[in-house]
Amino acid sequence: MSALFLTHPLHFMATELLRTPIVEVRWCQLLGNARSNKFDPSKNPTWEIEIILENDNPEHVAWCESIEAEFEKLHDGEKKHTHWLPIKADKEQPKTRQCCRFKLPEFTYKDGNKSEGPVVYDAQGNHWPAEKLIGNGSKMRIGFDIYGWKAPTGAGMTLQPKGAQVIEWIAAPMTKPTSAADFGFEVAPATESRIPF
Repeated sequence: MSALFLTHPLHFMATELLRTPIVEVRWCQLLGNARSNKFDPSKNPTWEIEIILENDNPEHVAWCESIEAEFEKLHDGEKKHTHWLPIKADKEQPKTRQCCRFKLPEFTYKDGNKSEGPVVYDAQGNHWPAEKLIGNGSKMRIGFDIYGWKAPTGAGMTLQPKGAQVIEWIAAPMTKPTSAADFGFEVAPATESRIPF
């Protein structure tokens, strides 16, 4: 989709800052530096997060409907692109849940400075420490604006996270397993002495 932005730079920003209800999150990459695109390093690095919306939660359903309504405000009468809305059926539980991806690209200004990422707060409104990773299943609110775009095949929207509040925190795994011992497998004493800690 980013390639469409480059070839057709017709963008519209919703100036109003919106927010989600309290939602479960996964793949939280709002802390620290923006992440490069592994599949296409030529694209701008981004800060991203995915939220989970329950189909039986009236607040979640109302929020989804309000986001769909934003399309008409940005693109009155325009044809919808195949990926016009970032809300999709959840792959793990498609009948009961939806998910929505938020994405904020990092830009480099003419003076060489880079744009800032989202600001994250704890439940009391204090700044969240960047080294305290947010794991899947944590509950958060996301503050965002909407970036409207047009392409030859239709128009769409990207939800850009500007701030977030952690309501219930679940720690993210700090490291990936790198040895047999990390998986809880039995290890011979001679092998254990060579495992780096």
